[in-house]
Amino acid sequence: MIQPQQLPALRPSATLSRPTATVGEEILNFLRAELGTVRLGRKRTDPVRWRIELMAELCDRETFQAVMSWLSSGKRQSQNTRRAYCDDIRFWAGFAAELGIAPFSLGCLSYEDVTAWRLLQEARGGSDRSVARRLSSLSSLHAYAARRGIACTNPVDSEDHRPTIDRHDTSTATPVLEVDELQAVVEASDDERDALVVTQLYTLAGRVTEMCALDVDKRIVRGRRAFLDLNRKGSKDRLLPLSPTVDELLELHVGERTSGPLLLDASGGRLDRHDVDRMLTRLGKRAGVLPGRDLTPHVLRASRITHMIDAKEPLAEIQAFADHADPATTIGYFTRRKAGERNARLVDDTEALFTQITARWIRH
Repeated sequence: MIQPQQLPALRPSATLSRPTATVGEEILNFLRAELGTVRLGRKRTDPVRWRIELMAELCDRETFQAVMSWLSSGKRQSQNTRRAYCDDIRFWAGFAAELGIAPFSLGCLSYEDVTAWRLLQEARGGSDRSVARRLSSLSSLHAYAARRGIACTNPVDSEDHRPTIDRHDTSTATPVLEVDELQAVVEASDDERDALVVTQLYTLAGRVTEMCALDVDKRIVRGRRAFLDLNRKGSKDRLLPLSPTVDELLELHVGERTSGPLLLDASGGRLDRHDVDRMLTRLGKRAGVLPGRDLTPHVLRASRITHMIDAKEPLAEIQAFADHADPATTIGYFTRRKAGERNARLVDDTEALFTQITARWIRH
């Protein structure tokens, strides 16, 4: 169990303390709740642990304190961002353990270790985006520690290790559902929760972690309209309106509850991203969409953004709605969509040349 003295020292302040707890205990309780729990696997029967406790077990004391300080810095105020970064560092601690390095400490991985890991991911066909994110987390932690005066060498070399991400890549980009396919997925729902998850993620171009993190009190009614108070990527607070259909489904799902998680799993606990992945995989197969691939939450987000492009909404408005920090991200969706349409048109232009050729080999 983590003790308050293991946290970075703070100057005592009467405004921060309360009669029943020390400042250190308050901070510890906040960080424990902020980082939340994680299931150690994808099965419902797998154990659930507090992230902060796992980090304390995996890291030496100095590194644990540095990680907690790094996660608490102003650049990482979003709860979802903190949890994602924490999971990335847990991943690197696991990789270090496989190399016989335990506990995990700042600088324990070398340039050669990261190079070997990078090659291993390439051999296994790992996603460039996932590789880049893992490397970014490891590099950011070491850069932060160095700025705080901790002697450590950053094992990540941006020139040698980080893959180049092609924003216009149409072969590995997230697939998009056409409108009729999206409707088929909704029609495949078993209950209001299935339909709610699909329509809510799609309508708000939502990210699964921000949706699962919502509590009942984040549904706000103003006048005749219902809204969701979201904390989006990059610590952006957004009050987004709900469509009448999504709100009706939400009311059916919430019922008489006035507190607790907004979205519940089958056992009455908080729905998590693994639950949503399983749900969408089931619905996608039943609807017959994306043969050979699983339907994922990001497919719904990408589909919503693409359909806004099809409707000729201004790119600046799409960027704002999707909360893309970089306009190039929004432009990437536009470029891929238009490239797909252009390539299909150019290929179809050749069809008239070969219309009857297959008839030679068709047996009646």
